[in-house]
Amino acid sequence: MTDGRSLPPEDDAFREAVRKTAYFLWEQDGRPHGRHDEYYLRALTRHRRERQYDSWLEDGPDGE
Repeated sequence: MTDGRSLPPEDDAFREAVRKTAYFLWEQDGRPHGRHDEYYLRALTRHRRERQYDSWLEDGPDGE
């Protein structure tokens, strides 16, 4: 986003979605022990990028 608009705040629903995604990724990888932070950060990054993309789509690809 280049127009200075900010993303919506990361509310409880956002954080819950991140937790669920992290758990899903962790299970898919066979539940490796001691790597919960890694999966949480991967999920957080994924959800933040999705929000950024959604905001970009709302603004229009050409910034209008």
